[in-house]
Amino acid sequence: MTTEINEKIDQAAESSADDQQTVSVRVEDLIVGRTINNAIHDSNGVLLLAAGSVVNSRFKQLLRDRNMSNVEIHSDDAASVSLSAFADIDDSDGGIYSTVLTEKLDTLIESGSMFVANTGPALRDSMVVHGCKGYDQESRDKLFAQQQEYGESLDDMMRGALKGETPKGADIAGMAANYLTQLTADADSVISTAAEAGQDETLSQHCLQMSLLGMAIGAELNLDENNVRNIGLCGLVHDWGMVRVQDKIGTWRRKLNPLELMEIQKHPIFSLEMLENVAGIPSIVPVVCYQVHEQPNGQGYPRNRTHKMIHMFARILNVAHSYVSLTTSREDRPALMPYAAMEYLLRQTNDKTIDSAAMRALLNLLSLFPVGSFVTLTDGSAARVIRRNQNLYTSPIVQIIQSADGKRSDPSDPDNIIDLNQNELQIDQALPTPGKDEIDLSSELFDGQV
Repeated sequence: MTTEINEKIDQAAESSADDQQTVSVRVEDLIVGRTINNAIHDSNGVLLLAAGSVVNSRFKQLLRDRNMSNVEIHSDDAASVSLSAFADIDDSDGGIYSTVLTEKLDTLIESGSMFVANTGPALRDSMVVHGCKGYDQESRDKLFAQQQEYGESLDDMMRGALKGETPKGADIAGMAANYLTQLTADADSVISTAAEAGQDETLSQHCLQMSLLGMAIGAELNLDENNVRNIGLCGLVHDWGMVRVQDKIGTWRRKLNPLELMEIQKHPIFSLEMLENVAGIPSIVPVVCYQVHEQPNGQGYPRNRTHKMIHMFARILNVAHSYVSLTTSREDRPALMPYAAMEYLLRQTNDKTIDSAAMRALLNLLSLFPVGSFVTLTDGSAARVIRRNQNLYTSPIVQIIQSADGKRSDPSDPDNIIDLNQNELQIDQALPTPGKDEIDLSSELFDGQV
């Protein structure tokens, strides 16, 4: 029987494993149901599986019974019978999952020396609370233009770093410093403006929104100015390696097959390599960028780290990344409504996919009905959420934009701005953003992917 483990080679026509270009594949990684075109032998030349045979559960169990954790497979077959094997043989970047740089970072991470401490007062103490006050339109117009300008500049930096050019760390730090000043002056307005400006769905705008939201979460967690600024820096540069991935697989804003997902999981290391060409960035930045896509439950990448082994800044940015990704459309699905995104992330907190402290901070920061989103109230009127209301995340401050009979409300009338904690009116339902194709969690178009 061709699938028997102990069958001997007795025909000269059968090629020996020694004559084949083979790669080592974990037995557990073998995909049942896949066909091999080249015979598999053990180290003594014993035939394990004949050419043309199908990998099945019995074959894998026979290997386990022989205490074999790995098996040598011809490189031509490895791509089809094991995804991890394909990653090894298709890696034109020379074993990208293990480099001198990543080994240094892994050593640092495993040493447990990633404690975060403030050296100054908490930034939150200096942030202006506006209460029932509308946005300053002139400031918003400037913020919108700035966001577009930053997006173009960041895109140029990413493309330049990919070509081996040397972007100035000071230019990136300048963006984070400006965000810091603007968040202090009016966090609600800055966050909602950035979301509006970032609807072009480019990688640079994703990084900008993530950076800004991560900084705001950091401030909410009582971090000081220096720590919050560093979170912003990490958010701006953490995804630069995606530029390199896009050159291989095209747009990543779609449902990806397993091999494309493997390419995506390499991008933190690509980012590290690109950041080596950026002068003057703090030493903490590469560590955080390396870990942004790790998850507290150990299901993230690239190293499957668990909560205590993930830097606090990375856990914060992971939450920011998740929210921005969910509220941004992809080729295969529309964006989630902001309320639906918050609802989904709260569920993710339960299974430790995201950090609970950072998620709580996001909830307080944006409210359950996030700043910038649209709702109807219990009197039938429509409103826009314009500000958080301390930590009362179910009762934000809203601005009436349409009466119950469909008439447009005067945006300059201060009486249309309502503190729902001080009013009989409550939120009745969340609405999609006007002019934007958004869905809720019940939609069949939502596949659960961030």
